[in-house]
Amino acid sequence: PVVSTRVGGIPEVLPESLIILCEPSVKSLCEGLEKAISQLKSGALPPPESIHNIVKTFYTWRNVAERTEKVYDRVAGEAVLPMDKRLDRLISHCGPVTGCIFALLAVFNFLFLVFLRWMTPDSIIDVAIDATGPKGAWTRQYPSHANGDENNEESETR
Repeated sequence: PVVSTRVGGIPEVLPESLIILCEPSVKSLCEGLEKAISQLKSGALPPPESIHNIVKTFYTWRNVAERTEKVYDRVAGEAVLPMDKRLDRLISHCGPVTGCIFALLAVFNFLFLVFLRWMTPDSIIDVAIDATGPKGAWTRQYPSHANGDENNEESETR
């Protein structure tokens, strides 16, 4: 049995029947552990094999990729703040001393990135092609050349 707190996205990982959620305190965690131990002793828990069979259906590579793509799409759609607004936000949210230190580090980081961009300009970096979609490179169907004539398709289009 899993005993955890509601902190850090844990409730979204497992269904309620497979996890005992507690408040983030020592007392609550001890109570959760006692509950799990009593369930284990009473035989109220399903066997580990059946739990494994349930959990393994939650996570497939396609599912993980789709969720990751949603996160990337959401982040890509967010507006990029100009540097002055970023620095203002750092100073206002982190306090006058710590915010100034973080802002100084952000400026050093920005200058370092400008230096790296000068060392390796965008013009010499290969651009990744979009291979997804109905006409993407990953979904393209290539004809089989059973008779060994590789120019067959080209001659038909002429």
